[in-house]
Amino acid sequence: MNLKTGITSISVRQNLRLFAPLFGILFSIAVNAQDFEYVYRNPQDSSTNAYLVVLPQGPIRGMVVRDYTTLPSMQRESPYQYPKLCSEAGLLCLYTDTSTEFPELFIEDSSMFVLEHIMREVITKYKVPEQNIFIGGISASGARALRFAEYCLRSNSALEIRGVFAVDAPLDLARFYYSASNHRESFKEGMRWEADFMIPKFEEWFGGGPDSLYQAYKMGSVFSHLDSLGGNAHYLKQTDLILFHEPDIDWWLNERGASYYDINSFDLVAFTQKLRDLGNEEVQLITTSGKGFNPAGERNCHSWTIVDEKLLVDWMLDRCD
Repeated sequence: MNLKTGITSISVRQNLRLFAPLFGILFSIAVNAQDFEYVYRNPQDSSTNAYLVVLPQGPIRGMVVRDYTTLPSMQRESPYQYPKLCSEAGLLCLYTDTSTEFPELFIEDSSMFVLEHIMREVITKYKVPEQNIFIGGISASGARALRFAEYCLRSNSALEIRGVFAVDAPLDLARFYYSASNHRESFKEGMRWEADFMIPKFEEWFGGGPDSLYQAYKMGSVFSHLDSLGGNAHYLKQTDLILFHEPDIDWWLNERGASYYDINSFDLVAFTQKLRDLGNEEVQLITTSGKGFNPAGERNCHSWTIVDEKLLVDWMLDRCD
């Protein structure tokens, strides 16, 4: 423990059984016994304001950030290629935990302020090239990545985000609210559970629905369908973006009772078009088919498996100075 800063740091190749009770196993990212470090910025609280740094195999060329509700475990190798590819590419992976809210969508600036300070801390400590910073995620984490890039631009932060990736992320919270409230009876499986969970969340966050509080929903969203500039999307008109989605409407309709309006593709396509209209020539929308499966091997379009991981890492490498 650093008594001056109050930061607890636990690093490299220690007995991982010590960590198991603190994290649970959300997913695993261990790659070739890499060096890594868990840091708790408040040593009395392991639930938030914490991060995990995974160092690449060679010199650090850049940093890629992913914000989660729970920090990942280093106990087992990941079933995905992403961590290994980042390591081979010289990308330091920073996994952060900035909030206990579920789902956290960075509606307010407070959690983004925490993330900004964590990123500055890591950039300084590991001498990360400041011009090669990337951030991304899937679902709510992807929305947070886009919101953070908007935050950096509108707040005139000294942090420069070189590129953002988002995988099947919800972008317009007004659209999300209307979908959940108006189409709940048609939904099946997880879609109905999500609607029942999210409607009270919207009431808690905003104090009501978008009919009377549209401005609040617009200000708290990555993107707005109803605004001529796409709401906060206009901040990203010069930001490099890569977006992934799998709009398999047969699966969504038959397995989840969802229409096009109810899936995140509805936001992602409109968001992409709006940014192109605003002059962004560096926004890519990757549309997949038949790639989405959950960890149990069951068909699910809302899954990390829709990502071409090599393409994603190469996309970041192409942007490293």
